[in-house]
Amino acid sequence: MKILIVDDEKHIVKLIQRGLEMEGYEAFCAYNGNEAIQMLKKTDPDIILLDIMLPDIDGYNLLEKIHKYDSARPVIFVTAQDKLVNRILGFELGADDYITKPFNTKELVLKIKALWRRMHQTRSINDDKRTIHKGRIEIHPLLRKVFVDGEERILTYKEFDTIYLLARNYSHVYSRDQLLNEIWGFDYTGNTRAVDILIKRLRKKIEPCDGYIQTLYGVGYKFEVNDDDKEFS
Repeated sequence: MKILIVDDEKHIVKLIQRGLEMEGYEAFCAYNGNEAIQMLKKTDPDIILLDIMLPDIDGYNLLEKIHKYDSARPVIFVTAQDKLVNRILGFELGADDYITKPFNTKELVLKIKALWRRMHQTRSINDDKRTIHKGRIEIHPLLRKVFVDGEERILTYKEFDTIYLLARNYSHVYSRDQLLNEIWGFDYTGNTRAVDILIKRLRKKIEPCDGYIQTLYGVGYKFEVNDDDKEFS
């Protein structure tokens, strides 16, 4: 596995790099946002470890740039900013996990392994490669692409797996805990707030079909086409 470490504190980068290499990973380093984009294109890492406080750009804006280049690239924030608002903002922008400094390198390695395992587990969701056409939305699991009225909407890999799971199991209600288990995996250490943040972000990306993902308050979420759009199915 190839991992890109983006942090301006060189002693921390070297510490992380050494720990990852001891686990058999290939680790690359970048010390600012510009270097990070260059290394992303050059090394094609499987996972990116991203600090928020960088000298030329903050990690939130850099995450958006990373997702413009590749929306499915997994990112873990590694930062000293441990306030809840920072975590929520990170998840709202599409981060996959969050670890605060100071941390034990073994803890970071466990998070990387858990994320990698979840990525491969959720790919099993896509065993059925048939295109799903519901209302004004088309979902192509083989290409991992979603179209609304023929226009592609760029989704992260968790966003895609979520809409595909819900649409494939049409009208089935998933609780937040069930979605955590299906999309994040049983070993995810966060809480169900991450589900609500992802659903909010996903709805925005599939507008004007955001109403297809329906909330059953106190229960969970389901995918169901609005009556006005059923003629498109």
